[in-house]
Amino acid sequence: MRKVLLARPSHLIISDMKKLISSANCDPIPLSSINQLSEFETESIAGIVISTALSSPVKNKYWEVLQNSIEQFPGKPIFLASFASVRSSKVTISAALKKNNIDFDVLSCEEVSHGFDTNKEIVLLTQGEISDAEKFHRVSELVKAVLR
Repeated sequence: MRKVLLARPSHLIISDMKKLISSANCDPIPLSSINQLSEFETESIAGIVISTALSSPVKNKYWEVLQNSIEQFPGKPIFLASFASVRSSKVTISAALKKNNIDFDVLSCEEVSHGFDTNKEIVLLTQGEISDAEKFHRVSELVKAVLR
């Protein structure tokens, strides 16, 4: 089974994220340190999820984990998980990426319905999308398609 790294898990979202990843027939692997990224072979990784929450067992900032994930697993799909609304999250995350010289665009689930370039785009998943049953189904289908 291919793995999806929960590279910066948040205890508030991890159960919903595990359910989402499992629904895509992947094995969710929560990490506790940024150093664990190097323990995985690129071929075994289907994707990476990074929480933007303030608290996580991984003490690095989400953009540091993102930069390391991009370097360690080039071309792999990356999802950022947020508790805030899509609109608010996109603004805040895009500004943080620009400030830290990470040249990736942040796409909402609706924007990904047409596909995305894993070498320059990241998908945003919000708590509202994965905790609501109706939205969960739509997001789950998207995640399955991306992690194929």
